[in-house]
Amino acid sequence: MIVQQKRKRNHHHVWQKYLKLWTIGGAIWCLQNGRIFSTGTPSIGVEKDFYKLHKLTREDIELIKLHLGRGHPRSTKNHADLLNRLMVPFQIAEQVKHPQDRAKIDKFVDDYASNVLEDYHASIESSFIPSLESALKGDISFYKDERCIPFLYYLCTQFMRTKGIKERVIERCNADKSADLSRVWNVMIHMFAANIGAELFLTRTRRKLVLVHNRTDVPFITGDQPAINLKATQPNPPENLSIYYPISPQLALLLGDVDEEPPFPTNDLTAEQASTLNTRLFAFCYKQVFAQSEKSLKSLQRE
Repeated sequence: MIVQQKRKRNHHHVWQKYLKLWTIGGAIWCLQNGRIFSTGTPSIGVEKDFYKLHKLTREDIELIKLHLGRGHPRSTKNHADLLNRLMVPFQIAEQVKHPQDRAKIDKFVDDYASNVLEDYHASIESSFIPSLESALKGDISFYKDERCIPFLYYLCTQFMRTKGIKERVIERCNADKSADLSRVWNVMIHMFAANIGAELFLTRTRRKLVLVHNRTDVPFITGDQPAINLKATQPNPPENLSIYYPISPQLALLLGDVDEEPPFPTNDLTAEQASTLNTRLFAFCYKQVFAQSEKSLKSLQRE
């Protein structure tokens, strides 16, 4: 018996629960294509079928395996297990030959392809909720124990999952003819995020996580690339990593580089420094920037 799934086509590449921290009365301000407007979180950071899973070809799988072999042996096994789990429904569907069952199977597989990675992202987001709630209360002790693992995986996934990262990486690979990642990217982001997260976990005693309090009259903004690498300088690939991730207009998480002090103060942030962080995030956003007020976005337009 086939259990019908409700097909999810509106895929959010920025978490709605996260964006609600910038809302007032359910509304958030958005800057897109030079226009500032007020809207709700369901209509931003979203694209139809953004995470839809393709039935992978042999060439697709070989491309993924090529990258699988570059990580830690345990990571490689976990990545292979994920790939196998994702492909099982497609493999089962290929074995169904009876024409009366074919339409139902095709419908099921199409719904599955639309839902599976969207649901997977939702599970990663859910794992971050306890850490987010703690951080909003000023407590980041989760970084010092086993709760660090889901936190880092969430952070790295959020960094990799966005529209901007996807388009830039695919465009760069197409330009140098190194690989066409367009069909496999939605799977590979989880492998890349896990590899980056593993490296961050192994170096966590040498990387400081701090909570930056913004008590200025320049609230933090966010956008469709809400987690950014402060060490990156576009368009060159960065060699170092320091992740800045605002979690509200007044708070941000800052994960420093190895053996470095955080580049911004945790309690005495100035308005100029808050503006600098907003400008850096604005520069890395793809098409949409979000704020709690129209004023915050107008100030960015003037820069």
